[in-house]
Amino acid sequence: MFFRPLRLFGVCLPKLIFALVFVALWIAQPARSQNVFHFGNHIPSFHGGYYINGIPSSAFIDTGENRFQKAGRTFGQSIGGVEGVANDLADIGLFPFREPLLFGAAALGVGVLAANDYAITSYYKDNVEPLFAGFNLPPIVPRTRTSPLRFLSVEDQYLVAGIGATYAYGIAFNDERAQVAALLSTKAVAYSYLVSQVLLKPVFGRVRPSRDLSSYGGPVDVIDRSGRSPNPYNWGNAVPVSLTPSNFGTSFPSFHYTAYFSVARVYSGVYDNSWVPYVVAGALLASNIRSHNHWVSDMAAGALIGTVIGQSILNNYAERRGGLNTTFTPIVSSSGIGAQFSMTF
Repeated sequence: MFFRPLRLFGVCLPKLIFALVFVALWIAQPARSQNVFHFGNHIPSFHGGYYINGIPSSAFIDTGENRFQKAGRTFGQSIGGVEGVANDLADIGLFPFREPLLFGAAALGVGVLAANDYAITSYYKDNVEPLFAGFNLPPIVPRTRTSPLRFLSVEDQYLVAGIGATYAYGIAFNDERAQVAALLSTKAVAYSYLVSQVLLKPVFGRVRPSRDLSSYGGPVDVIDRSGRSPNPYNWGNAVPVSLTPSNFGTSFPSFHYTAYFSVARVYSGVYDNSWVPYVVAGALLASNIRSHNHWVSDMAAGALIGTVIGQSILNNYAERRGGLNTTFTPIVSSSGIGAQFSMTF
């Protein structure tokens, strides 16, 4: 209902979204950090200093490069090649060993939630979900059975569109910060899918909560027709890896919380702005809120894992900026189209 006036005036929603992203990024420019990102200074790292850090503004000074040169260099530094991806995944996987205190605190918190999930999730479903029950973002692309995007939720469409618009803005205005945010966020989504959907969900095999959870009066070890259960302790249901959304045994952790928080952490670290990325993530999670159907501990675990993924990506990007420099430059001439790779040490 909210977007009906836009249709009456003939406004194209996807174009409006891209325009709003461009305006938001342009407005955000004066608020860039002067030194480093300071959010989370009360979260100490096991190795000294603080765990939450962003990218210093000195990394985004004007280099005088043309559009192709800057886009090529930025792409190489952001992706980092095979070594860069390997370092990202290693840091994500080794987080429990490199930051044992933070991991222990996070695991304890999620464990306490999981132990009390029936009461907490019942309250969430009865009191929190109804507050947002009428909030549903309209699809950017219709989700039909024959559409190649049918497995992409409406909220995921907005995430992808936002990342795409950020990159388009970066190319159009030769803005390195925007290009970095988009490329690192793309990695964050990919890693979130790998860690949550492919690795952790099949391992933990937790059954999703029944929709009418509070009506059971307590944990009951039953499985309803939809493959859900009012028993939060129903774990270990080994399921095969599924590359598409599935229901039974895929509750822990929440993929969407993992992905949205990882992207929010990247944007927050690149732009030195916590409010906008996390408000947007919250809006995406609030849209069609009943469709998530997770225990509260699933969501908390997803948010924590996503934060680790995003921070690992930021850390490795910052290290690459101080070391190996890899660039990819497209070449277009009357003789043909090609590309040039270069490395500086």
